[in-house]
Amino acid sequence: MNTVTLDTTDKGLIGRLKKHGVECELNCTQLKVPHTFQTTKLLRAEGWDVPAPILSQYDFPTVDPMKPAFQVQKLTCAMMTINTHAYVLNDLGTGKTRCVLWAYDFLKQQKLANKLLVIAPLSALMKTWGKELRKEFYWLRFRVLHGTKKQRLERLEDDVDVFVINHDGVKVIEEELVARKDIDTVCADEVSMYRDGGAQRTKIFKNVIREKAWVWGLTGSPIPKAVTDVWGPCSAITPDTVPTYFSTFRAQVMLKRGPYLWVPKAGAEEYAVSCMRPSVRYTLDEVTELPEQAREFYEVDLTVAQQQAYNALRQKALVMIDEKKIDAMNAGAVLSKLLQIALGWVYTREGDIVELNNTPRLQLILDLIDSCAQKVILFAPYKSAIAGLSKMLTGSSVEHAIVTGDVSYKERNVIFDDFQDSRKYKVLLAHPVCMSHSLTLTRATTTIWAGPTTSLETFSQANARTYRIGQTHRTLVAMISGSPAEKRMYQILGRNEKAQNAFLTLVELLTAKENEA
Repeated sequence: MNTVTLDTTDKGLIGRLKKHGVECELNCTQLKVPHTFQTTKLLRAEGWDVPAPILSQYDFPTVDPMKPAFQVQKLTCAMMTINTHAYVLNDLGTGKTRCVLWAYDFLKQQKLANKLLVIAPLSALMKTWGKELRKEFYWLRFRVLHGTKKQRLERLEDDVDVFVINHDGVKVIEEELVARKDIDTVCADEVSMYRDGGAQRTKIFKNVIREKAWVWGLTGSPIPKAVTDVWGPCSAITPDTVPTYFSTFRAQVMLKRGPYLWVPKAGAEEYAVSCMRPSVRYTLDEVTELPEQAREFYEVDLTVAQQQAYNALRQKALVMIDEKKIDAMNAGAVLSKLLQIALGWVYTREGDIVELNNTPRLQLILDLIDSCAQKVILFAPYKSAIAGLSKMLTGSSVEHAIVTGDVSYKERNVIFDDFQDSRKYKVLLAHPVCMSHSLTLTRATTTIWAGPTTSLETFSQANARTYRIGQTHRTLVAMISGSPAEKRMYQILGRNEKAQNAFLTLVELLTAKENEA
């Protein structure tokens, strides 16, 4: 059995430990006790800085031994496995998903946890959680609870370790989830989804987790809209850290300036986040194993409409290549059309725009923005996509500015100054060509590509807007892809190779395997 040794002969401590059934072995001036969850909690309550058992009793397995767990991930898991109800407030890109699965895997091995329910944004069910479970935690069986109520219930009956469901899907099988006592661990990914404590979604969440042994809330942006956003999650997960009533909490952190206007008190943000305890908060800067600018792929499903249009154009182009009807002159146009379809906005020959249902991509972009505590630059390589993304951001009340070739030089400078030197604008939505040189926009730490550009120079220079002198944080480039063409284009750009010959590039993209990761 793993043990921990203390330099003490305190008989009072020995008595209190034995009262809780802990076996103690006293040897001269040293006290040896089992290093378990129970003894760690007891000794920490007594003031002893005992490390979490997971740090010495778990090997944090990875498929690629050359990519071991980050130190901040290990410390995050340590906090999670010592506190039954807790929050992980780490930055986007720090590996929160893997922390949850490592922590759960350890608790399961220790027989402290049985089955895990992950409640996540719809865009993350398969592309984040499913992918991580399938590739990195292949020994953990899982089911994604999506579809009709009948389909969800059928999958809920499967004997697996992990169930993954979207936030709004919980209400479909609420009663069944409450009744499943074997599901004793719950992770709420993007717990800020419950910021409205009076919403039906939050009430259902409270009901589901009420008797669960372990509940973890994840978010990189705990107060995405207002300082009062923490009350909803806290009232559900750690109700002792906030007042029972929202109105009481609002009065603590806000001042009323008019019939409908409330403004934060001094220090309100710090106090609000402190209510989310116990918690751990690591920024991307603290992941010393990462390069100064990290790059991550985020995969998203194409809708039926997108997939049909993509496949039809792909097959037509392959035939035209065989018949030598596509050359370097028109290959670029075909490649551009494939990328437009994947984005969801396609130009016709007449210059009109055809909108394809691209809900999964839009939701993923919103989820990424919500996860960012700092400002965000969102790039799209077509003005049609920028217009569509702006409509989405406006509908979601995300303050943003647009920069395209249609925005005058004078207007651009005002936007850039406001973005860089004030709290104005959470998102700068831009065509990358308009922002690929000279600009310093270090107030942003995350760059999101809604879809790839085909220019290496534009890609490299646009990514450098946040990663330059004056930046005090590590930066993240998030590349979204839903098709083989997009993924392969990112790979070409990532290898710093110019796609100089549009024809050869098109052939490479069209012949890529559809199921290629």
